[in-house]
Amino acid sequence: MACYRDTEKKRRSQDRREQEDQGRSVQHPCTEQIQLTVLILLLGDSLLIPIAAVDLHHLKKGGCPPVTKFASVKINLNINGQNAPTMSGDLRKRSTSPWEYSYDVNNNRFPSTIVEAKCLHTGCLDAEGNVDINLNSVPIRQEILVLHREMKGCSSTFKLAKKMVTVGCTCARPMVQEQ
Repeated sequence: MACYRDTEKKRRSQDRREQEDQGRSVQHPCTEQIQLTVLILLLGDSLLIPIAAVDLHHLKKGGCPPVTKFASVKINLNINGQNAPTMSGDLRKRSTSPWEYSYDVNNNRFPSTIVEAKCLHTGCLDAEGNVDINLNSVPIRQEILVLHREMKGCSSTFKLAKKMVTVGCTCARPMVQEQ
């Protein structure tokens, strides 16, 4: 429904002029309608979401409602707004320091699944694919931020934490310690 109608527009304009002449403050004609709409949305949001999220069957037994999965949230991680570069082929297999992936799963963490790399050899591969023990295959580590869920009664809170994750492996010369 439009806030203005041509027939009402003239009447409101005239009412506004009369209010200005009497020294009263003048509000935009839609202000009350907008305020009422916002109030209804806020009340509806605060009343409906908690009710919809509670399984009343479990509450009758005296326990907490079952923990559901994390809510889905779309996040654009591309900071510059440009497409991330892609590499042809599987780098983890083509590397002179190949690695495999494993999954770290924790349902009380977001993200609940983190993929980690594990170097396949202690040495590096030569051009023929043989392991050269004169070189070292070393993990490449990256610190990431995760959220840990902590239950306090029936409500959960989230604590921000750092986690070191191995994202790949690289070939390096051995470290020589002087004595």
